[in-house]
Amino acid sequence: MSRKSTRNPGSINSPANDSEQPDESSQHITTSQLENILTDNRNEFTKLIKDTIQHELSSMKQEIVRLQSELETVSDVANNAKKLSEQLQKDVTKLQEENTHLKTKIQNTINGQQKLEEVIEDNKNRQLRKTLVFKGIPEQQINEASSNADGSQKTRSENWDDTATILANTMAETLNTSPDEARNMVERCHRAAANPKYKGNAPRPIFAAFMDWRDSELTKDSFRKNNADVFVEQKVGPRTTARRNMALKERKRLKDNKTILNGYVSHPARLMVNTNARAAKYTLWKDYSNEPVNFDR
Repeated sequence: MSRKSTRNPGSINSPANDSEQPDESSQHITTSQLENILTDNRNEFTKLIKDTIQHELSSMKQEIVRLQSELETVSDVANNAKKLSEQLQKDVTKLQEENTHLKTKIQNTINGQQKLEEVIEDNKNRQLRKTLVFKGIPEQQINEASSNADGSQKTRSENWDDTATILANTMAETLNTSPDEARNMVERCHRAAANPKYKGNAPRPIFAAFMDWRDSELTKDSFRKNNADVFVEQKVGPRTTARRNMALKERKRLKDNKTILNGYVSHPARLMVNTNARAAKYTLWKDYSNEPVNFDR
């Protein structure tokens, strides 16, 4: 009969548990083993650092290459922009020079045109030296020989021959001469055409071309001195007319302010005034003969 064991299966002294107890000799690491472990760790760490550094260096090299490429591109763009700017500056300078040249050329053209206009104006004034304009001579209705059906006198507007007679009679009274002699001074005359835009009631002026320039000058002086109702002036070109109007406007202002007693405009546009009642002498107030005229305004 076999002997039964008296040991408790759960006892720590059980042989079954003896094999699970650690061996005290296996818990000790030798210096050599520790050095090997540290060396391995150091090598792995060094390798890891090298790999990391190489990766970062590779990335940095790639970034540097990219930046260098972009820098070259930007540099090319900047160089092109600089060249373009230099070319534009040259073009601007050239355009400025051309603009200055054109301005000078245009101004010379304008000056030449103005001189030409003044020459034309002067020639026109010379051609009109013997032509006078009479303002203030009343228009007349001429009685005809026949009568209307109701017995009233028939009348008509004056024709050219009637105008010549009316002018000759007015001149004869002012010049103290005969109507025939006055009429012989005038080559031809006519009333100005009716202006539909004119709203006043002043008579139309009479334009008269004289046979002799001396007679026209004598007539102007005589009407200025002896006939206050009729104003006589020389027919001139449009530019001189505008300048004479400037002088007449100034004459009116001076008379309204009682600065002068009287005044008239001598050829071509010289304002002559009298400031002394005791002396009939007229002196130059201002010469408008070369005043700029702008017909665009």
